[in-house]
Amino acid sequence: MRSHTTLRTAFRFGMMMAVTAGVSFAAASAHADTSTTPAGGDNGSTGSAALKFDYNQGLDTSIDTGYLGPSIAQVRAVIKIDPVVAGGPLYSIDMPKGAVVEASWAGDKKIVLKAANGSQTDGTVKVRHTLTPSIQLKVSAFGLNATFAFDADKIVNKLPGAKFAYDSKATQQFAPWGFTLVQTKLNAPDLANSVLFSEPFSKFDAILDPAKWEGQIGIRASTKPTFEYKTTKVILAGSNEPITVGTGQAVVDAEDGDFMEIMAQVEGEMKVSGSMAIQPFVSISKAFGYSFGTGIGIDAYSKAYTVPTSKVSYQSTLVHIPLPNVHAPTEGIDLGNVKSGGSASKTVTITNSGEKAAVMSFKSSDAAFFVPGGNITVAPKASYEMQVKFSSAGAGAASSDITIVSNDPDSPVQTFKIGANGADVGSTKGSENADLPDGPSADSGCGCTTAGTTTSTGGWAGIGLLGLGALVLVRRRRNAA
Repeated sequence: MRSHTTLRTAFRFGMMMAVTAGVSFAAASAHADTSTTPAGGDNGSTGSAALKFDYNQGLDTSIDTGYLGPSIAQVRAVIKIDPVVAGGPLYSIDMPKGAVVEASWAGDKKIVLKAANGSQTDGTVKVRHTLTPSIQLKVSAFGLNATFAFDADKIVNKLPGAKFAYDSKATQQFAPWGFTLVQTKLNAPDLANSVLFSEPFSKFDAILDPAKWEGQIGIRASTKPTFEYKTTKVILAGSNEPITVGTGQAVVDAEDGDFMEIMAQVEGEMKVSGSMAIQPFVSISKAFGYSFGTGIGIDAYSKAYTVPTSKVSYQSTLVHIPLPNVHAPTEGIDLGNVKSGGSASKTVTITNSGEKAAVMSFKSSDAAFFVPGGNITVAPKASYEMQVKFSSAGAGAASSDITIVSNDPDSPVQTFKIGANGADVGSTKGSENADLPDGPSADSGCGCTTAGTTTSTGGWAGIGLLGLGALVLVRRRRNAA
C-alpha cells in the first residue's frame, strides 16, 4: 500500500438493536487468526468472531386438551414450554470462535469475503426446558356446578422451585455460521414417570375455599421437542448484498491499511415442534359439605404441536482481518555520477507494516539496473533491504523504473524511479537515505470507509445497510510529511 496515502476518514454507524423482553445478548469479541489462509495462497487472510444468543422467555405451544373426563369432574390443560428456574436460558446459540470470515483478493483492488463453513464444529445449541401447565377444573355433581382456573402464574407461585419435576436438556454441535439446519432433539421420561405436579386443593386457597373443597389435582405430561436453528443472513459492512447461504460471498473495496475490521450482523431463526402426551387427574373428597371419594384418571391425550418461529439476532460484532501493507519509496533515488564501465549499488528498504506477511517480486525496466529475482517474503511489521545494482555502459544519463509486485490488496503494483549521471528521477531529498521510505509515525490513524463512500478528512458520513450501521475500519502507518 502506498506510504504517502494519508486519508483519515470515519463515518457514524447506527447499531441495529433488538429490544425484546426475555432476550439477552452476550458480549461479542473478535480476534485475528493468521494461522489459516484460504484457497489463493498468500492473497488471502482469515478473521473470526464470537457470537452468542440467549433466549430466556417461554414458548407458547398449540396444545389445548379441551375438557377431558366424565361430566362429574373434567379437566382442561394448556401446556407451555418454559426455562427451568435457575437453569439458565431456554436455549443458547454459541459460536465462540467458529464465525470465520475468509478474505481473498486478486490484484483488482477488491476483497472477496466469505462466511467460511470449515470442518470444525465448535458451535453449540443448548436447550433446557420444563413444562408449565395452566389447568381448568369443571365439577358437576349433586346439583353443584363450578369451574376453577389454575393459571400458570398461580401454580408457579405455589410450587417450590417451580420445576414441576420436569427438566429436559440437550446440546448439539454445529459447523461455523450454522447455514446448515441444526436439529437439537430432546429426550423425556415416560408419561407414567412424568408428573408435572400433584397438589392438594388447599395449596390453592386463593381460588378454592378449603372449608368447602377438599381433594387433589395433578397432571402428567411428556414431550420430546426438536429445536431447529438455522442462520438466515450475514450482513458484512461495505457490501450491498447479504450472505444467505454457506457458499455466498460479499465484495468490498480494498483499503490502505495494516488490517481491516468488518462489522458483521448475523440473523437466524429457531423453530420448535414435537408431540406431547398429557394425562390430567383429579380426586375430590369433599365438596360443599358433601363427603365422597371420587378419583378420576383421564386417559392420556396426545397431540403434535408447533411453536411460532422466533427470530435470532446476534449483537453486531467486528471481525478483524490481517492484511499485508507494502511501502515502496515515494521519491526518486539518485546514484550520482557513475563513470563509463563503472558500477554502483544502493540499498532500498521495502517495508511491510501490515499484520500479514507480504510476498513480493521486483522488475527493472532497464537491464542495466539489476534487482533480485524470485519471490521475497517479508514478515509482518518487518522490512526487506533490496540491493539495486547499476552497471554503466556510458557516461550518459540512465534511469529505470523499479516495479514491486506484491500481495498488497489495494496497491498490488508499486513503482519508484532510480537513475544516475543526471537522469531525471523526480523529487529526491538529496541525502544518503533519500531513497528510503519514512518509518511509521507515532500518529497512526484509523481510517473508516465503505464501498461507495466518499472519503473526507476529519469528517463523519452516515451510511446504513439494511438497518445495520455498515463499518469497515482500516489501520494505516502514515509517513511524516
